[in-house]
Amino acid sequence: MKSLQIQYSKEVARELGKIAVYLPGEEIEVGDILTFPYGKKGFLKKTAPLGSFQKITSLKNLGISEVKVQQSKTPDSYRFTSKQAVDLQFGVRVDADLGNDTLPKANGELRIKLSAEGAICFFALHCFKTSLDDIMALENEINTKGKKMVWEDTYLVTSVTIAKKALIIQSNSSSSELTLGGDVQGLQSSSIMKVKTDAKIHIKKQTGDMLIKDWSDEVTVFMDLMKFEKETFATETKNSSFTSKSLDTDIIRLQPVSVSELVENII
Repeated sequence: MKSLQIQYSKEVARELGKIAVYLPGEEIEVGDILTFPYGKKGFLKKTAPLGSFQKITSLKNLGISEVKVQQSKTPDSYRFTSKQAVDLQFGVRVDADLGNDTLPKANGELRIKLSAEGAICFFALHCFKTSLDDIMALENEINTKGKKMVWEDTYLVTSVTIAKKALIIQSNSSSSELTLGGDVQGLQSSSIMKVKTDAKIHIKKQTGDMLIKDWSDEVTVFMDLMKFEKETFATETKNSSFTSKSLDTDIIRLQPVSVSELVENII
């Protein structure tokens, strides 16, 4: 299970340029503070946001309840399959009006064949992203209110991307297959942006071992993160005898997590 988590995160990062929420649809909000118990990478075993996460607290619990957020104005849709490990076979009976450029009506099947352990098939429709707006002001407030927290290997969720509808599959075996029925014609790559969120899609048949996020509403699929890091600097003060004294002071810095960090030197 652990290796499948890491493989999912790594592949989504490499192919989509995104930090994955694993499992897709897990409850997570902007302002949550997370750790990644399986997110070790490289020779030095440094942590990275890979695989499943644990929520340890939130900005709200630190007394920072009003944070500014912004939402993307136009949605994105995603269709992704693991290279050379997923075969999509459409069998659709289409009733089309050639003078109409909207999606034709159809009832049919989509067979999804996964031929490798960890292979992914990913459809996420009408995704909107909600992001923190003012990181610098937030950093200052954290240093004021979060002094007693242990910050080692912790990450702040600075954005979440939620799909209005999503279907996500990961194979747990070297051979598995899923058959979908309904309005499946829109899941073809050229039509994915036209698929409406009220499309009726259902699982007709399943063989083999796989993890499935069924055709669902409001599925959290991606996130952006910043890592909490301590920065220590020296200050000089004067005591009552006017003698200079050096003090070490810690402040918290928020460091952006780049996708490239997830795909480099992962073991």
